[in-house]
Amino acid sequence: MSTVLQDIRYGLRMLRRSPGFTAIAVITLALGIGANTAIFSVINSVLLEPLPFKNPSQLVALRETESAPGNFPLDGADYLDWRAQNKTFAAMSLIGYPQGMNASGAGEPEVVSVNATEATFFDTLGIEPLIGRTFAKGEDAAGKNHEAILSYGFWKRHFASDPSALGKTVELDDEAYSIIGVMPARFDYPVATDIWTPMDMTSPIVHNRGSHWASAIGRLRDGVSVAQARADLLAISASINKTYRAPNDQDIHSLVFPLKDYLVGYSRPQLLILFGAVALVLLVACANIANLLLARSTGRVREMAVRAVMGAGRWRLARQLLTESILLSLGGAVLGFFGAWWGVSALTATQTSPIPRVNPLEVNTTVLLFTMAVSVLVGVLFGLAPALHTSQPDLSEELKSSATAVVSATGRGRAVRNTLIVAEIAVSLALLVGAGLLLRSFAGLRSAKIGVDPHNVLTMHINLPEARYKTGQAENEFFDQLISRVDQIPGVQAATVTTVTALEGGWNGYIRVPGNTNPKLANQLVEDNYVTPQYFKTFGVPLIKGRIFTQADMQNAVAEGEKLVALGEEMEKNPKMKMPAGFSYPVIINETMAKLFWPNQDPIGKTYMQFGGGPDEVVIGVVGDETQQQIRSGSAPENYVPLPLQLSFSPGFSGVVSLKTEIAPKGVLNAVRGAVRSLDTTIGVYHVRTMDDIIAENMQDTTTYAFLLATFAGVAMLLAAIGLYGVMSYLVTQRTHEIGIRMALGAQRGDVLRLVMGNGAKLIAIGTVLGVGAALGLTQVMSATLFGVTATDPLTYVVVAVLLALVALLACYIPARRAMRVDPMVALRYE
Repeated sequence: MSTVLQDIRYGLRMLRRSPGFTAIAVITLALGIGANTAIFSVINSVLLEPLPFKNPSQLVALRETESAPGNFPLDGADYLDWRAQNKTFAAMSLIGYPQGMNASGAGEPEVVSVNATEATFFDTLGIEPLIGRTFAKGEDAAGKNHEAILSYGFWKRHFASDPSALGKTVELDDEAYSIIGVMPARFDYPVATDIWTPMDMTSPIVHNRGSHWASAIGRLRDGVSVAQARADLLAISASINKTYRAPNDQDIHSLVFPLKDYLVGYSRPQLLILFGAVALVLLVACANIANLLLARSTGRVREMAVRAVMGAGRWRLARQLLTESILLSLGGAVLGFFGAWWGVSALTATQTSPIPRVNPLEVNTTVLLFTMAVSVLVGVLFGLAPALHTSQPDLSEELKSSATAVVSATGRGRAVRNTLIVAEIAVSLALLVGAGLLLRSFAGLRSAKIGVDPHNVLTMHINLPEARYKTGQAENEFFDQLISRVDQIPGVQAATVTTVTALEGGWNGYIRVPGNTNPKLANQLVEDNYVTPQYFKTFGVPLIKGRIFTQADMQNAVAEGEKLVALGEEMEKNPKMKMPAGFSYPVIINETMAKLFWPNQDPIGKTYMQFGGGPDEVVIGVVGDETQQQIRSGSAPENYVPLPLQLSFSPGFSGVVSLKTEIAPKGVLNAVRGAVRSLDTTIGVYHVRTMDDIIAENMQDTTTYAFLLATFAGVAMLLAAIGLYGVMSYLVTQRTHEIGIRMALGAQRGDVLRLVMGNGAKLIAIGTVLGVGAALGLTQVMSATLFGVTATDPLTYVVVAVLLALVALLACYIPARRAMRVDPMVALRYE
């Protein structure tokens, strides 16, 4: 231990004597270690740490298939059968989807995200409240489901963290809910929920079969595997199909996923790619420091020779040099750790991010231990080659040479330095190609046609409380007056109310077309959007054929909706009753739907109906395609229905108000809010965004990953260029005497330039070839994240290779110019 402490003290003295070298090395390492620490903190939170629930490995997410490919929300009646008949689950809980509601009671009124769950929700997760209690058995029945559990954030924001909030009431859409508990700050599931309320498990929608509308979680019994649970529920699903479904509708069955995989699994590939990228950046940094240490060792060969003559063995010399390397890496680790802490704090403060946050993002003890381990590892990694090289001096030669002799100019030393430079160039090229492909994907997403004109479009959500807007007529009157007043606001060109907007769809179902015998179309989902007449003008969706809705269509839809509600009540009382003839309403379809269901035909006047039955839907117009969900997914069949028909069946409607403006969209926001308050002072608009904001959110995963990978690639390229510059500068210094002789014998400056640049060009060429191979492997892994470009896109490879070569050649040119200016007389006296 005494000799180790001696090595540390001596190492610190040596580093203090070279403050410039020490600062460069520490900053270089801080970049690499800090980036690794920041990304590892995200990976630790998202992928490595268990979910913050009791025995999280027992928790699973429950979904269901439909006739269309994919996994979908649950059918309520199917869930009840699973819950009653399973033999592998200790508990299950049904979960609704977040709903914006107007909250008041204490503090300022606001629109909050409310999630209704089965009473067993918190017990199934195994999570205890911070204060109060969770839902009790039976509190998810009609008349008993007016309790509320608050999130920590809402409690802090709305009640100033006052424990006496328990027992008070919070009004949600004018209905009072008694506060019975507050959840811990770490609990955030479903994500961004402000308030949890009990679901009405006695509601007809829970018991009706055929509507996929909810999600669910389950807790496995002790000793039961996920595979056993899948088999159990699949057997129940097969029985349900046999009992309740037609022979041609047997594709619906249960799906069981480990809850952690369901919540964060989609982010695993991107995070691992980023982690690999920062690891490569750290390797480039290590190569750079190794080259610096090799160059620095030139001045220490005489010191090492003297120490060896006095009895120091090779391991003793190597240990001293490795100690200095580890001291450098620890310095970089300290600086990098604080940089990572700052980066993670900034990421945590960001409201929108593609990174899942089931666990809080934080730089904790695990991350600190990781940073320390990485610092020691890289200290050994970049210090090993210089230590082995310098710790074996040729004693007879070193002791006879002058202190300035460049002994490290051996072939072995040059080979090590050249290998490191080639590796840096190869790694940098691979990272740059990956970043280039992501940047091209970003550009492709940005320029992709989504079927709407996003310029000067403002969207906002609005929620009508069911307690005051109990009928479709009341809701229609509100929206008619609102649109009328908004249309009068200076700068507003058009305004509309819809259920969804482009890129944020998700309402869909199956249809039946008379005479259609194509089995594939029976399983084709059709997107639904309920709109008012100005929708197509607001979003710039072109009319291709037929006409759009008129105000008369809206009025007729109000009357038809009232009739359908009354008819539905009669059919509930008499299940054998069928839909009478004569009921129909107009719809508008997009081009994709027209071509798919009526190829080579005029779709105007064609009819269809919803899969479960209902009135005829008569096509009156065909409009251009718009992308309903992800930009990557493109357009799908879509039909537009008059909004009043949806309002008739949706007391307490939550929808979207959208405006097309002549001025900056948010410039009219206060006037719109004023128009809403003039109709109802208790209602506010929320989730206000421009269409450009929505597009940016839709692209956020690609934007974030492209930015990070481009940053890492840029750092790697900069480090590689600096490393190449250092090697070439050292080469010029090393060969000054030789260059002087060449020039004295008649060599021209151009000859010297070619000599130096030629050495650099060879390293660049070898590194480029190896880098292309590495890039092919990296980009295959990230191919799923690309859009509009292949993983082997030749243009990206060529542009990146040329860019890197130019930067590297510039790094060579600067020391080459210095070599051209060598004075032969000075060089001949160099020794």
